Amino acid sequence: MENEIKAIKKALAFSRALTGFTVNNETLIQEKVTEACGRKKKHDCLMILLVLIVTAFVFSGSLALDWTNWDDDLLIYENRLVKEGTIKDIFTKPADYNTYNPLVIVSFALEWKLVKDNPFIYHLDNLLLHLLCTLLALLFFRRMGLSILWSGFAALLFGIHPMRVESVAWITERKDLLYGLFYLAALLTYIRYIFSGKNVQLLFVFMFFVLSLLSKGQAVSLPFALVLLDWYFKRKIDRKAVMEKVIFFTVSLITGLVGSTFFIKNVYITTDSKAIVNVFGLLEQIILGGYAYTVYILKSVFPYATSALYPIPTALNVEHWAGAAIALVIFFGALAVWRKYRFVTFGLLFFTFNIFLLLLPFLANESAFLNDHYTYIACVGLFFVIAMGLQQLSERTPYRLMAAGFTVIMLVAFCALTMKYIPVWKNSETLWTGVIEKYPAKIAIAYLNRGHYYYKNNQPDKALNNFNTAIEVDPEYPLAYIDRSSVYLDRNDIEKVLQDYSHYLGFLPPFYINGNVPNPLVSDVLGNRGVIYSKKGLYEKALIDFDLAIRLKPLNPINYLNRAYAYYSLGHLAEAKQDVLTARGMGANVDPAFEKLLKLR
Repeated sequence: MENEIKAIKKALAFSRALTGFTVNNETLIQEKVTEACGRKKKHDCLMILLVLIVTAFVFSGSLALDWTNWDDDLLIYENRLVKEGTIKDIFTKPADYNTYNPLVIVSFALEWKLVKDNPFIYHLDNLLLHLLCTLLALLFFRRMGLSILWSGFAALLFGIHPMRVESVAWITERKDLLYGLFYLAALLTYIRYIFSGKNVQLLFVFMFFVLSLLSKGQAVSLPFALVLLDWYFKRKIDRKAVMEKVIFFTVSLITGLVGSTFFIKNVYITTDSKAIVNVFGLLEQIILGGYAYTVYILKSVFPYATSALYPIPTALNVEHWAGAAIALVIFFGALAVWRKYRFVTFGLLFFTFNIFLLLLPFLANESAFLNDHYTYIACVGLFFVIAMGLQQLSERTPYRLMAAGFTVIMLVAFCALTMKYIPVWKNSETLWTGVIEKYPAKIAIAYLNRGHYYYKNNQPDKALNNFNTAIEVDPEYPLAYIDRSSVYLDRNDIEKVLQDYSHYLGFLPPFYINGNVPNPLVSDVLGNRGVIYSKKGLYEKALIDFDLAIRLKPLNPINYLNRAYAYYSLGHLAEAKQDVLTARGMGANVDPAFEKLLKLR
């Protein structure tokens, strides 16, 4: 706007020099400025509307998608907190998914009350949240110095990129959308604070920060982004600027420490011999982190592969070392050009701060390598660099056509790739078939989850074939054995059931983390095996399994009842009575005939 005012003043001065006609300069300037503001707002609104329409059109196919068994069951349609929990429960009670995203669960709970398990409203809300994030991204780019045209281009890169499909089409990844919404709102509010200096703006920044953290822990990177904004806008780094960040970094540190402790106790546990933590040393894991950094940057410009999962490497090869080396060149190159190309330094550091915690694959399990949704907010930095670079290139007449051509090619390609990829997320069968077709005999969990789908849809033969293939791909995959045992159990093939139970229990210790933390999953399988032993008359073996099962999960009344039957069969009536009383005290329904046998009635 300042440039437009200067141009108006120059035009008026030129007019006076030619005509000698004197007018009220201030009045004319005000009229021209008002007219220019009106044109600017109109152009901005048209661009915003265009970006949102295109993004909505590209992702409209997501509204026809169903549920998947890729955590949708765990977080939503089988989640007790979603179906029955109160707001207090959601914020205070532990859940089975080992992450703390209460705002996300609240949103699911509200939807459940409205439509139960109808997936349409969940997908619609995901799309609406993504559109809001795209709008905020456009406004952010505008505040960062891009013209409305190039802000729209950058926002479209964010909105329609194929790597956004995972965050929008996968209902579970509501986490990305909510955290991204509040994260971007915090950035925009902080820019306003930088120029206004009003403390109330900083208070709103902190509020958005907390809401973002309550949506996804990845928001701990926000304080670093605030420091970057100070640097980018050349704000004076005085005592006030430092002290106002203390609360942000403190909250991030506390969140990170609590999250790390919780993560290590509950998730950082893998018996898969192919998992990165079991295959690679620390230096090699860092090399893979650098490789992932480069891959994410490359795919942001050339999305050559999109998949719900990517295979974990079994050994380092040339491409991993090359990727790590390129990552170093990119990072230090960004630092080196900060004087001449400030926007490059800002964008790449923004990307780095937002992806860094997800680059270390030793923190990931066998299904968390190179996941697309990790880049939801981080890519904002990359798209800013691309758009600003093209904007500056387009200002040079010889390169204007080149910049325009590149933008058209990128947007058309991204639209086509995204619309082609969305139907892969139709349901569990299409999702895992898509992974298997891209990486045949590479990812055991893809076969496992497709087997789950077939088993729940009464196709046991297909389920068994997929479970068998999962075991062929990874013979030390415990879950594949326990899921295959369900098919054998339905067929009353007890010996094969026992074999699969034994394989499963052979891979998973009953206690992990130095023997201090019980594994409840082991408890369930021990209890099931104990029941089979009891039916076979092997009561001593059954008691051993029931005893350990109860140690691992002491609040499960079923194991007490089953152990009571085993005790009774061996003639240990006192022990049987005690177990029945314990189970009854937990609210279990006990067979009256059995109580009568024990003279409890």
